[in-house]
Amino acid sequence: MKEKGYNSVERHIATSPEDRACLLSPDAVSLRSTAATPGLSFFRNRLFSFSSNSGEPASDAHDYSAASQYSVLDEASASDTSTILGAPHRNQSGAPLHSRHHNHSAGQYGALTSSTSLSSCASQVPEQLEVDSPDPRLFSDSRNDRYKAKAKYYLRYYFPILTWLPSYPVKAVLATDILAGLTIASFNMPLSLSYARTLCYVPERYGLLGFAFPQLVYAFMSTVPCMITGPEPGASVMVGQAITPYIFAGNPSPEEVEERAIIYVALITAVHMIVFMIMGFFRLGFLDALLSAGLLRGFLAAVGIVLTMDTLIPALGLSQLAIDTGASTQPAAKKLAFIITHLPQAHGLSAAVSFISFGIIIFMRWFRSKYAKKYRFLVYIPDILMIIILTTIMTWKLRWDQQGLAIVGQVDRPSIEMMSPLKKTTFSMFMDILSSGVIIALLGFFQTAVVAKNIYPDPPTDPRYAPPKNPTPSTNRELVALGFANLLGMFMFALPSIGGYGRSKANKIAGARTQLSSIVFALSTIIVTFGMLQGIYYLPRATLAAVLGLICLALLEDAPGDIIYYFRIHAWADLAMVCLVIGVTLAVSLQLGVTIGIGISVIQILRHATKPRIQVLARVPGTANTFRNADRPSHDVSETDLGTLERVPGVLLVRIPEPLMFANTSELEQRLRRLERYGTMKMHPSLPAMRRGEQNVIMDLAGMSACDTTAVRVLCSIVATYRAKGKYVLFARLVGDRKVSKLFKRAGLNRLLSYNGHPPAYFPTIEEALEALDECVFETPGAWVEEDDVSEPEEKEKAFDEDDLVESVGESETEVGSVDNEKVIIKSEMV
Repeated sequence: MKEKGYNSVERHIATSPEDRACLLSPDAVSLRSTAATPGLSFFRNRLFSFSSNSGEPASDAHDYSAASQYSVLDEASASDTSTILGAPHRNQSGAPLHSRHHNHSAGQYGALTSSTSLSSCASQVPEQLEVDSPDPRLFSDSRNDRYKAKAKYYLRYYFPILTWLPSYPVKAVLATDILAGLTIASFNMPLSLSYARTLCYVPERYGLLGFAFPQLVYAFMSTVPCMITGPEPGASVMVGQAITPYIFAGNPSPEEVEERAIIYVALITAVHMIVFMIMGFFRLGFLDALLSAGLLRGFLAAVGIVLTMDTLIPALGLSQLAIDTGASTQPAAKKLAFIITHLPQAHGLSAAVSFISFGIIIFMRWFRSKYAKKYRFLVYIPDILMIIILTTIMTWKLRWDQQGLAIVGQVDRPSIEMMSPLKKTTFSMFMDILSSGVIIALLGFFQTAVVAKNIYPDPPTDPRYAPPKNPTPSTNRELVALGFANLLGMFMFALPSIGGYGRSKANKIAGARTQLSSIVFALSTIIVTFGMLQGIYYLPRATLAAVLGLICLALLEDAPGDIIYYFRIHAWADLAMVCLVIGVTLAVSLQLGVTIGIGISVIQILRHATKPRIQVLARVPGTANTFRNADRPSHDVSETDLGTLERVPGVLLVRIPEPLMFANTSELEQRLRRLERYGTMKMHPSLPAMRRGEQNVIMDLAGMSACDTTAVRVLCSIVATYRAKGKYVLFARLVGDRKVSKLFKRAGLNRLLSYNGHPPAYFPTIEEALEALDECVFETPGAWVEEDDVSEPEEKEKAFDEDDLVESVGESETEVGSVDNEKVIIKSEMV
């Protein structure tokens, strides 16, 4: 009998009633409430499958609450629980019940019974199997206690800082985390200034805000220790291109351009928040597999090209001229033409500061990469920060700003007052950038997912410097964290925040071990934003352009190698995708190029998903029941041996190697007719028929593990069509679950497969189905027998038994053919 209050619990922790009765025994309860014995840790590890991390599930694949794994549904009397683990359970008849984990535990570690001492148990259990004790309130009779315990695990799930911070090894990793955070802040704060002013046309403070408070929120909710979020160059380029037609409409003044840009950027951040929240809470993190390698490479190369064009204009001192001539709103190809045309009008001092700064940074990085192994301190030298400080001091001392060198100037300290950009007055502006914002957010999601899967601290060689345990990285939880980070950024009108591969990798190289490094980075940015902005008054914009040039170089440096690789392996589809995205980006815009690339990727996935992979089978020579795909080589049939496979005369053997659903059954009949005509899927349908069309059909359904109502209707139509021609359709190796068999019966497929009133033609092997066709008689139920020996089927065996339709939501009737001069009506569930 189930106890009231346990009905809403999500999952069983045991596989049988005996297991659950075992867990509710007094011995088991006392074991669960004791946490100090290693043997008990093993007991919990075997039953609860818990990881060594406090309160975290061993696998994030199911992504459900840790508390639900401890839930117990059934209450049993203590008299039925004389054993705990290892000793065989017995059913009502007294026979022992053997299960895999019982035998394994008893055989390898010894039986743990109610009379077994805990000390002897502890001596048998390896230390690496120890786990933390579950909250005893999970097993309490009080509903409030259980809810409080579950709430604790839910908080740990969405706020991983509650997991790793209590066990943080201060002496081991605190210094490296702080140093890494300061190092990353030294060059990301100048980059944020470039992203804001150069790419998105907003004041520099909004770039700093994008790195400050959103990163602080993300650090509390992230499962990836080295991840650094904030404005990204690719996303910033796309944001700038998305808002450009609206902020420059009507020849506005620079002040009007800035005011419009601030609102549009905040609205795009709001779109990011909405997209990430929806994808995170609805568990859509699996969509990161949608983009192909060619599309990602094309996107990165296109961003690098666009960013190069946008960087060269301020680097050459042509920003105002580009605004006056309208070149700032043109595609990358026209911007390149503008740069070449107006190169003689470039400002010499701006170009010198930009290119010399770029060259010095490149030289310092080359020097560091060559001697870093010998001189470890070189890794921590902030080269970008040094150049920024040097050029700022030189501009101030030499008064370069009076010689025409553009500087950052006065940067207003941002106010702490927060407001939402989503208002009735901004609704039309929100709709203007909605589609572009969704595309930018999706690309940000893909980039963040790539970082989450590839950026993780290397295990230390010295265990004394091991970081605290972190939860398994989860794309869904990262999406939720990004959603809350952008929610705060939206109220501050900051640039959108996504995961950055370059800065996250730099954070890892700098020695970051936990999320504390990103907290230090965020706090440093906040201090600079609200207390030291006057120090960047004389910072040259040409220096910021040089810093952006490093990003351009990083985005483009891998493109030639990847393109050569695609050529070498003849990956023409990926190569075409790269060229298409780059070409459309140069000619029109980055948004259109990426949109077309995503559209093609989605079409490829849908084409693959909706194309039925039906196979024609033939017998391997010298075997009785070994059949292989006649169109493709396999592990035991080479390309040259395909011609030796034996076709069965008068029989079309086909295999359906996948579940059938509405998406992949639309062409099933057409492909079956094509196999009838040609015996292979390699022939073009315009060619004349190569085989006699009317044949008996045997369908191998071993791979069809699931089926929906649309697919059943198509199968009924196929069988009825062959019956009308006087041909047989037999099913072999139907290994789907009982739902498939019940669905076949309810839809009338069993009746269609019952020839002359005989039982449905289902066979365990293809060979038995072939023998049945050769003999043309039924002998036993499910096989061929003599027609004279067949009795009329009982009324209860009719395919349209009303009792079997209780679970159906609705019914539909479709005439698919005639059997024995009677119309056959398909009854199926309407989903």
